[in-house]
Amino acid sequence: MMGIATRVGGGILVLACLGAGAAGRPIDVSLQLVPFGLELVHGGRSLVALADGTRSALFLNGWAGRVNLVGLPHMVEDEDGTRLTYRTSDGRTARVELRSVEEGALQVRFFVEGKARWERLGVALRVTPEEGFYGLTERPVQGILHEFFPLRDGGLNLRGQEVWLYVLPTHALYSPFFVSSRGWGLHVESSWPGIYRFGRDGRRRATPTQVTIECEGPELVFRVLAGETPLEVVERYSRTVGTTVLPPEWAFGPWRWRDEVWNLPAFYDGTPNTSMFNSMVVEDVLMMDALGIPCSVYVLDRPWAGGSMGYGDLAFDPERLPNAPEMIAWLSERGIRSFLWLGPWVLDALRDEAKRLGHHVRKRVPFPPRAALVDFTSSAAVAWWQGLLAPLLDLGIAGFKLDRGDEDVPDGILLCGAYADGTSYREGHNAFPLWFARAAHGALPSPGNALLFVRAGWVGTSSYAVAWGGDPASNAWGLRNSVVALQRAAAMNVPIWGSDTGGYTGRPSREVLGRWLGFSAFCPLMEVGPTANLAPWSWAPDGARARVDARGYAFAPVYDEELVAMWIFYARLHDELRPYTYAQAVTAHERGTPIVRPLAFVYPDPEYVDVWETYLFGPDLLVRPGWQRSRFHFT
Repeated sequence: MMGIATRVGGGILVLACLGAGAAGRPIDVSLQLVPFGLELVHGGRSLVALADGTRSALFLNGWAGRVNLVGLPHMVEDEDGTRLTYRTSDGRTARVELRSVEEGALQVRFFVEGKARWERLGVALRVTPEEGFYGLTERPVQGILHEFFPLRDGGLNLRGQEVWLYVLPTHALYSPFFVSSRGWGLHVESSWPGIYRFGRDGRRRATPTQVTIECEGPELVFRVLAGETPLEVVERYSRTVGTTVLPPEWAFGPWRWRDEVWNLPAFYDGTPNTSMFNSMVVEDVLMMDALGIPCSVYVLDRPWAGGSMGYGDLAFDPERLPNAPEMIAWLSERGIRSFLWLGPWVLDALRDEAKRLGHHVRKRVPFPPRAALVDFTSSAAVAWWQGLLAPLLDLGIAGFKLDRGDEDVPDGILLCGAYADGTSYREGHNAFPLWFARAAHGALPSPGNALLFVRAGWVGTSSYAVAWGGDPASNAWGLRNSVVALQRAAAMNVPIWGSDTGGYTGRPSREVLGRWLGFSAFCPLMEVGPTANLAPWSWAPDGARARVDARGYAFAPVYDEELVAMWIFYARLHDELRPYTYAQAVTAHERGTPIVRPLAFVYPDPEYVDVWETYLFGPDLLVRPGWQRSRFHFT
């Protein structure tokens, strides 16, 4: 890194160009030594400054208050970059390292000697009051299981929000990366929890020209990326951390699942089930075939096995799923791949074996009861667990639905300790979904013709799996949150995403399900279910009087022909888009380009900063989901 030094006021300003060997157009940097600050320029355009008025942009925050960098530093420049050694306002030694990295980015490394565990390292950014920020988390607002409540705020733009970057259930895709509408992005290279404030301070006061980040951990390392548009920044970030897995083309056809599949003596209309397979699976397949609804994947959720919680022995329950190997072959003959639910824990005899072999996390939360959480940082534990999946894959299972990686993980505060590789529970909490997906991916005999489907994710998870959007409410607000979540996932390098069409928390109204079907048709993945574990052909229309059993099945079904027709139409439309969607997935895999593109990513104009109701699906399709009732709704 080469520079020219001149005196400015009481400090020193070093003008530096970080371009040697970096891919793409580099970031130019103006480094102010007193107080510490940086101004970042790309293509002659000022992007953002690391600055905080008269205080240093880098700081440490703890119980005693804020600690700043003071005085002139000792500076060393060489081919590896620039290293600065400062004193802090409370007398400690701090080090700052700056260097050029791939994709034309600037990397900043910040360390303070004697940092206590409860202290957080931070950086303040000076931004413009009109720019928007996108990424960090899939959920539109903070909170646990917020999808069960009709929260009506929170959009695509993070401005005005305080985000705790700590994986929470169930909308659980997270990444310590955000991109600005002005064409720059920032990625914190750590799995430690952090707090991000966009246009507000810790007392909830508006600070429209400031963004602050405070992270736990022994050091703060982040990189700033730039591009001509926010879309280009997202591409560069994706290539930096690893672009998405490329699923087989069949993954982009319509999917079907139910939360539970009971093996009933009769189908929904009273016709006896004379097949040798589960009645609900057979009903779905035969009805979709009769109605001309394409289906490429059938997901068997838990419970599907014997033992505790319908999962304990990881072998098919012969009462619930009789003749399972033959059923999987029957589905395959019809072009339908079978997926199975997986959790990160083991139960019953497998739990005892995991504990005997030391393959479990030794301290953990108490749910599910009497379970052992697999320690995926241990190569021996991973190999053992993968061996449990091998018989299922040998039967023809084409993929797994990875669930609960966001719920049953020690937080490192209530339960202190470390995983097998030495990672503390606190540092590993956010990374656990990544470890879970990586271990499951390693079990697949042919990843090119198999797939993982995850609810929780961290940086790198998309290199192993595609995702679905948690447990949305079965109402218009659940649909609204899903429209936002789709675009947030795209910003975080999770370009292949789908939602539970109709929501998860109960049976939706017909007009909500109809609108949701239309939205899902223009998502990379379209999976229909659980809709209160029913199918649109097996419930009475809204307001109709029909006798139903305890499970909601009508004794004398009254068919909602219009709703069924909408499923037929949108499933076929999604299937017809399969070649187009797959082509976009190839581009995402090769270049890091998200399939879904918020308008602010492509048109970096202030009028699009807060737009979330409309997005681009690939380069050619403009989509505006009708998430709420209008005068054009059907009755």
